[in-house]
Amino acid sequence: MPEPKKNREDYLQDKPINEIPALGNDLQEESFETSKSDAIYDPTPKDITEHLEEIRNRLFLILGLGVLIFIICFNYSEFFISLLEEQAPPGSSFFQLKPGELLFSSFKASGFASLICISPIFCQQLLAFIRPGLKAREYSISKIVLLSVPLLLVSGIGFAYYFILPPLLSFLLGFNSSVIESRYGIEHFVNLCLSLLMITGISFQIPILIVVLTFFKLVTIKQLLSIWRYVTVGAFVLSAFLTPTPDPFTMSILAFAILGLYFSTVLTVKIFKI
Repeated sequence: MPEPKKNREDYLQDKPINEIPALGNDLQEESFETSKSDAIYDPTPKDITEHLEEIRNRLFLILGLGVLIFIICFNYSEFFISLLEEQAPPGSSFFQLKPGELLFSSFKASGFASLICISPIFCQQLLAFIRPGLKAREYSISKIVLLSVPLLLVSGIGFAYYFILPPLLSFLLGFNSSVIESRYGIEHFVNLCLSLLMITGISFQIPILIVVLTFFKLVTIKQLLSIWRYVTVGAFVLSAFLTPTPDPFTMSILAFAILGLYFSTVLTVKIFKI
């Protein structure tokens, strides 16, 4: 008679004892490699209350540090306002035209500096919050994106401070200066400078948008390069809406900066194949 077929249990019983652990070791090695590739990913579900508690703790940390940084920056508010006045044309004079105008301007300048200082902490806390739900490659891209946000913000503000603000103020404050004596309210001056700096800093976040779109396969490099004409027109239209003044010189500087960021980011994404 033919021998009955053996199932898996019978096969393991007949197998030499010294060979059985090898199978377990192979499985352990395979599971270790899998876990190593996704070491950051934690698929363990959490209760909604745990997520809300974590969000609350991180928000309290950010707000607490933000208040502390604001207090420190407010002590140097005179220094921040003097930095803005340095970009004005020589001979420009600023006055407090109504009570509390300098105080409110100091609050705005200190708050602006505080936002710049707190932005890396905010991005770090956001990255730490989403980290358990990301796999290795997703975490790497998210880390690059979030850590680049404050860097691009500071780069945009620095670009506007050194290359856009001086010619803009020279045009606005120096226009027909030989005809009349101009005196400027400090609040309007600070509002103009801070709005331009913030707008330029936000505009410099365009590379982040491009990286996110290409990473999720919503657009391709070929598509981004094929619409260069529309991007050029859109950069000038966007600059016309974003700049606080209607002069074409400031609009052109910001538009060329946006175009440079766009094409340099597309080239970087193509080279590194993000």
